[in-house]
Amino acid sequence: MGVYSRLFLHPTMPGMANTAARSTQRRLGERIQTLRHARELTQDELAHRCGISQKYLSELERGTKAPSWETLVALAHNGLQMRLASLLFTVDEDLELEVKDLDELLAGRPREARYEVLKAVRLLLRAGERSK
Repeated sequence: MGVYSRLFLHPTMPGMANTAARSTQRRLGERIQTLRHARELTQDELAHRCGISQKYLSELERGTKAPSWETLVALAHNGLQMRLASLLFTVDEDLELEVKDLDELLAGRPREARYEVLKAVRLLLRAGERSK
C-alpha cells in the first residue's frame, strides 16, 4: 500500500501519517540527489533547468521541504529528463537495497536501454508464469 493510501486510510492518526509522509519526503530527496549525481549535474545546474533556486533544491534533496506538483514535473521532465513515474519509482516503498541499486543503475541509462531491460524482465516474468 502506498503512503498516500495510508494517509487517507488513517485520518484519525495524524502522527502515523506525518511519519510516513516525512519518510517518503526523505526518500524522494535521496532519489533526486542520486539521479542528479548519476547525470553528473551540480545542484546549480539542475536547479537552473527546473527554474528553482539551488537553496530550494538542496532542501528538497535533504528532505526538509516537500515539492509542489509543478516542481516535481519540472524536476522529472526538464531537470532529469525522465518520466515523472520514473522519478517517483520506489519513493513510497521501503524496498531492499538490491532493488534500489537496480533502479539507480537504470535511471542514468538512455531510454532505449531501459526499455530493453524492461523487455527482458517481462520475458522472464512470462517464463516464470508458464512454469507454474
